[in-house]
Amino acid sequence: MFKNNALASALSAIVMLCFLTFFYSCSDDGLEKADKPHDPNKPIEITKIYPDSGIYLEKVMISGDNFGTDVDKIRVWFNNKRAAVVGSTGERVYVLAPRLPGDTCKISVVVGKDSVVYSSDFYYNTSVTVTTIAGNGSRDTYRDGDLTQSIVGPKYLCVDKEDNLFMINRVPDQYHVARIDEEANELITLARNVIANVPAADPITGLITFPTETTVGSYYTLDPLEFWGPRIREMRWPEGGDRPGQGYKHSMVFNPDDGYIYTRYYHGHIVKINPRTFEVTPIFKTQQGDSFGLTFNPMTPNVLYISFIGNAGVNAHSICSIDVTNPENSFKKLTGPTNGGHRDGELEVAQFKDPQQIFCDAEGSIYVADAGNHCIRRITTDGMVETVLGMPGTPGWKDGGKEEALFRYPTGIGIASDGSVYVADFDNNRVRKLSIN
Repeated sequence: MFKNNALASALSAIVMLCFLTFFYSCSDDGLEKADKPHDPNKPIEITKIYPDSGIYLEKVMISGDNFGTDVDKIRVWFNNKRAAVVGSTGERVYVLAPRLPGDTCKISVVVGKDSVVYSSDFYYNTSVTVTTIAGNGSRDTYRDGDLTQSIVGPKYLCVDKEDNLFMINRVPDQYHVARIDEEANELITLARNVIANVPAADPITGLITFPTETTVGSYYTLDPLEFWGPRIREMRWPEGGDRPGQGYKHSMVFNPDDGYIYTRYYHGHIVKINPRTFEVTPIFKTQQGDSFGLTFNPMTPNVLYISFIGNAGVNAHSICSIDVTNPENSFKKLTGPTNGGHRDGELEVAQFKDPQQIFCDAEGSIYVADAGNHCIRRITTDGMVETVLGMPGTPGWKDGGKEEALFRYPTGIGIASDGSVYVADFDNNRVRKLSIN
């Protein structure tokens, strides 16, 4: 059963209705909204913003003049993040603060060819907390059913277009693929005794794929139209050419731009797979080494981001990228030294330690399960690296906020449509959920 978002949608509708009721019925002078179109011969003016700080979806009123009343023609930006415009009287524009625009924001309003930037800053308040949703800390065996009583060794995760959460589980001598249903508080096993690696969800069809190492070309699919029943697939390789000697492939990802599945082998081969015919097209070959993370960024279509652990030579402990439409000239290491460490800041000097699964959210930020540093990191859209939660170099298990949360070798990352980040906290034997506001 697909996850039910009806309650959340209803609550959002109620909040928006209350906001719009306030907007259309109230103003400083008691007058109702009137039709006051934008005059292209006059400048836009901003005189006041209220409030001057807030969180994601904060209701912000921008006062001034010559905005017009057609919300389809009004664009409001908090730094480089566009805000949702929900109403305008011509002298007041009402917007909702976008997600993660940065701590200190410049607000700009654009109508037609005219634009204006407000002189004072808006301060964005971010709060991040983590809670445990599955696993009791044990890894002696495997137990599905009630999430609070489940026994798991979560290695990797993915979230499909309906916000169904899938987990690759590894406990001693046991391998499972399962689905986590938060609403029903249930862990549902989909496949047993299947050696599986990092999964991927097709954003269009909802098809789940994950690689296995049984043969060079073997991988599995879970089709929502078949209630996610597992099916083994075998790639069709072209005749001749370079081909990996073993099936060591650890991650898969869908490219929403061309519709292909991408994977990379330990021996360095990056290939794309036609999900309908299973035909393989080789893309590029890097230096050998393990990579447990692949993701595409919607802000830079066809650029594949790859995370490498410590056995990858010149790419060890690094995040790299390659443009799959121009692979011969575009592969590059994006991060700093390869000896493994922790450093936030500009991407070019940032350091990771055995980064594993990575995933890009809808707004272009890349989340990293920085396993060796026991924390969750984020690469922002402006090329900065920050620690979201966890104490670098300090393993442990503790839920809570930024000052207290602890992880122990997190290896998996999945992101839901509302921005919630799920973490496979492998050595804590738990699945955790980051709520970001």
